[in-house]
Amino acid sequence: MPLRNLVVITLVALFSLACYSVASKNRYANLFAEALDVIDREALRDIPRRELFENAMDGMMTELDEHSMYISGDMFRAFDEDMKQEFGGVGIYVDNDPVSQRLIVLAPIPNTPAYKAGVQSGDWIQEISGKSTDGLARGDAVKLMRGPTGEPVTVKIERAGAAWEETLIREAIPVPSLHGDWRMASGKWSFTLKDHPDIAYLRLMQFGSMSVEEFEAALEEVSDDAQGLILDLRNNSGGLLEAAIQISDLFLGDGKTIVSTRGRGGRLVEEMYSGSPAVFPKNKPMVVLVNRNSASASEIVAACLQDHGRAVVVGEQTWGKGTVQHVIPIERGLSALKLTTSSYWRPSGQNIDRFGEEALETGVWGVIPAEENRIELTKEVLFENARQRNQRDLQGLVGAPEMLQAADLEGEQPHVDQPLQRAINVIQEELQNKN
Repeated sequence: MPLRNLVVITLVALFSLACYSVASKNRYANLFAEALDVIDREALRDIPRRELFENAMDGMMTELDEHSMYISGDMFRAFDEDMKQEFGGVGIYVDNDPVSQRLIVLAPIPNTPAYKAGVQSGDWIQEISGKSTDGLARGDAVKLMRGPTGEPVTVKIERAGAAWEETLIREAIPVPSLHGDWRMASGKWSFTLKDHPDIAYLRLMQFGSMSVEEFEAALEEVSDDAQGLILDLRNNSGGLLEAAIQISDLFLGDGKTIVSTRGRGGRLVEEMYSGSPAVFPKNKPMVVLVNRNSASASEIVAACLQDHGRAVVVGEQTWGKGTVQHVIPIERGLSALKLTTSSYWRPSGQNIDRFGEEALETGVWGVIPAEENRIELTKEVLFENARQRNQRDLQGLVGAPEMLQAADLEGEQPHVDQPLQRAINVIQEELQNKN
């Protein structure tokens, strides 16, 4: 057979195969479109096509696993803001007064539009863009004040019986992911415990795009003087895998396994190793605080430091989210698919995920503190720990009268944070043993 004929036959075969592949895909796309048309035309309830589409996407993603999901419009923008650690807004902490339910300003964030306009702690917000705040929940008020940077929002403010309007131009408001134990007079965090200034305390809220940079700066600030370090990952539900890897790297030294990922069928996809000198001295004790809400990237860090003996873990058994999701924008960036693509495994070779076959049989998943450091809390105590910590976050930004008024804390007894106290004891015991 002439070579030319052979080439032509090969090309035709390849073209036919490509056409078959496209037709196969289009068959299901056409079937979905047909079903959508029938429902839109014949169904008793008149539901917008967009809502039908989003419900169909939700159903398809739910079939995959508990973490894969379709992220639409507003949810995608909120997710993007969380990971980028900034949003378009005016820069004020607000809450509903516990007695009147009116919207009160807890504090303006320094160097933001609200701060520059002279908004103060204790001011009342009567209206946002002409909408009354009477009966408006805090979350809904925040949504009204947020929006694209560069666009105006008008708020009506009341102070000492006088009311006026302020038109504020939204700016990109940074959202630090790293908190300390208390705020100094300047409003900046102190990364040492107020009652134990020789112990560094870093509380990571999430693993965002700026977390590593924040973490490195805080470690540089405390590494020389602190005799021990507490890393608080309680209620941290995760975030960027890369941030977890880089933060783990700060404590290990060169050549240590941090985490590995496996794909479909258990195939090894990648192993990640530490590659730089430890920033915080290895001879100083370290504790990682976790609870039942610590998940994903939090578990990568806690498991890594526990397996290498770099840190003692204190608290509760963690959530057990051992799968990796990639966020893949679709619809020209207006929405996205959050798709589980692999699972991650700790340096010891154990899968963290609570839904794995072995985990379901044994009850072993996530990160489990040693028995002497395992502190199980009731839901009420867990909530109280988080509530009082959140109130403490605002101290230094909010005046005492406004804090009491907004939080209804007058006469409240101090609450003992048992896991934190245990972490302090662990560090003090290790220091005594060295001496």
